[in-house]
Amino acid sequence: MRTAITGAVAAAILALAIPAQAADQVSLRTDWIKSAYHAVWYHAKDKGVFAKNGIDVDIRDGRGSVITAQTVGNKTVTFGTADGGAVMVLVSKGLPVKIVASYLRTNPVAIIFPKKNGWKSWKDLAGSRIGFSAGGATAAYFKALAKKNGIEGKVKLVFMEPAAKLAALLTAKVDAIDSFGFLQAPKATAAGIPSTYFSYASGGIVVPGLSLIAHNDTIKDNPDLVGRMVASVREALALGQKEPEAAIASLLKVAPNLKPDISLDILKASFDLFENEASKGKPSGWTSPDDIEKAQKTLIEFKRIKKEQPIDAYFTNAFVPKS
Repeated sequence: MRTAITGAVAAAILALAIPAQAADQVSLRTDWIKSAYHAVWYHAKDKGVFAKNGIDVDIRDGRGSVITAQTVGNKTVTFGTADGGAVMVLVSKGLPVKIVASYLRTNPVAIIFPKKNGWKSWKDLAGSRIGFSAGGATAAYFKALAKKNGIEGKVKLVFMEPAAKLAALLTAKVDAIDSFGFLQAPKATAAGIPSTYFSYASGGIVVPGLSLIAHNDTIKDNPDLVGRMVASVREALALGQKEPEAAIASLLKVAPNLKPDISLDILKASFDLFENEASKGKPSGWTSPDDIEKAQKTLIEFKRIKKEQPIDAYFTNAFVPKS
């Protein structure tokens, strides 16, 4: 006697017979080598945030925002996280990329230096040697900043690999370094060199912070993928703020040489930059049109952008919820 197949069993058999839809293979190149503020991406991957949105993400180290943006522009990688100002400059030169979500909405770039230098203002940097990342975006900002603050031609820029900058500062091969203030000052202090920093914003250079970028073709031809990636990023940011200790634990799996306590402090400090005055009350990922417009004026003033562009050439909020 045959046993009747129940509807539930039949559905289960049918489900096994139909292959699950494969997740999209996506590469995400960060702006920098693995650092504490990148923990949010690794934690989100561990927690299945990207997978839930149909994305199999490969997170890759960056070597500066310019290089990251260029690799998105030539489609070597699918997405990137890069300095918004650097992206704007490259877009003005024809790079076919666009900001699709902003997350460090206050720019963190600064000049970090030992407190023993005794510097009180930008003019005190005259005669100093400052370490910059080879391939980074911010040397151009510094040149504009130097001109604005009366130290043009009075500072020596020393280019090196990103990973070498802190060691160069600690061994006095340079007098200061260019990086994210919240990232490097705590590291230098923990290594026995109490340090502080001047933010570029304090010197009159105001540009967008870190943003998620995509190629224009990806935005046009696969908006669903971009939407799912932006959703993943927004959830990653929220999860990282909720579970910072777990986020650092995820990061340490791939970067075991990082120090847990310092990394946790750095990650928490980065959360303060997730909002700025223009983004208050707006959803995470939202880019302020006013910020972009002001940044373009600054970049034109200092000859980083030669010709004014429509501001929507630089960004879109189409993939961020309106509320």
